[in-house]
Amino acid sequence: MNLTDNAVKKLALATDDPDGKIFFDNSIENFGVRVYRSGRKKWVYQYRMTKGGRTYKFEIGDVAKFNREQAKTEAKIAAGHVAKGENPIDLRRQAQAKHKDHFGELVAEYLDEKLHPIKQNKKPMRPRSYAEVKRHLEDHCRPLSSRAIRTITQDDIASLYKKISRSAGPGAASHVWSTGRAFMHWCMGRGILEKNVFALYDGAAEKDDKPKRTLRDSELAIVWKACRDDQFGKIVKLLLLTGGRRDEVGHAATSEIDLAKAEWMLPAARSKNGCEHMVPLSDLAVELLAAAVEAREDFVFGHGTTRGFSGWSKAKAALDRRIAEAGHKLTPWTIHDLRRSFANGLQRIGTEPHIVEACLNHLPPKLERTYQTYLYADEKRIALDRWAKHLDRIVTEQPAEAAA
Repeated sequence: MNLTDNAVKKLALATDDPDGKIFFDNSIENFGVRVYRSGRKKWVYQYRMTKGGRTYKFEIGDVAKFNREQAKTEAKIAAGHVAKGENPIDLRRQAQAKHKDHFGELVAEYLDEKLHPIKQNKKPMRPRSYAEVKRHLEDHCRPLSSRAIRTITQDDIASLYKKISRSAGPGAASHVWSTGRAFMHWCMGRGILEKNVFALYDGAAEKDDKPKRTLRDSELAIVWKACRDDQFGKIVKLLLLTGGRRDEVGHAATSEIDLAKAEWMLPAARSKNGCEHMVPLSDLAVELLAAAVEAREDFVFGHGTTRGFSGWSKAKAALDRRIAEAGHKLTPWTIHDLRRSFANGLQRIGTEPHIVEACLNHLPPKLERTYQTYLYADEKRIALDRWAKHLDRIVTEQPAEAAA
């Protein structure tokens, strides 16, 4: 095939090419364009270091950045290295290790490889898992971003872990620790690091040090009244009203919200268990969402971002300060404690346990899932309406006395 610019534009995958395909050019042996299922196209040079050995695919670059002649030149250089017994992929990694030594730069490379694996037959990471890993490394680990990775110490990881644990909860800190450990293991495999400081700091051992919190009604009233009429304030109230997880609410898309039906349809790609979840919206929840949904085209919350609300730690710290300034002393609590308080509250107002589980989008045991497929939509709506009225009552009628 003569891979001219027009020919490259027309390249497309057949339905029987689930893992992508290489279209080879007739000018140089083993040189061509790799087309991915996502539609992305890259110039590649395919080779073996030994006869009958493993097949390598050396990615030259995106077709939008390299024209055919430029890509051919790079392919010839790669072929020359192979002829001398030098693996082009290893040479590239060594060069990158010399120039890319900051945490943030290496994270970008790591994430790119998760979407476009170098190893043959290795599938790209699922979108939901990729988004989670990206959030852990880019958002939670932001304090490390500009640091040379070899200068990061075990004490730095301990400090980061404790900060995340305070702001987002021990569970979130443990997940970030696991992701960071895997990332640094990847760095070690490329000769960038000699030790994994994430692994040396056993953050998982501290995960359950603090007791899990369930806020009392008086505490919920205090938190509710301390919320401002801003994005974070609305998010906190919606977390209490719906029992949603932090990012499920904070990253909600306007397309997920149907105000006319009073429904929030959480897509499978964003739910923790990978199952679509219909959340009935009480009148109070609809009121909170209405203005935000009408004012934005993409995400319900956020400030010009493409993924929703950010700045959780600062917003939570500001809320805690307002609570303290109002004369209340609450035992430290996390955003995830609101979900636990929601579940506990539903039970206290008489909601059946299986309806509580349905409201939380918790899957029943596998055998029950096979034969019991009823989704309890009406029962969930009744439960959430009752809970919203209960919250409204404790906020408006019950004095929010200082809680110990």
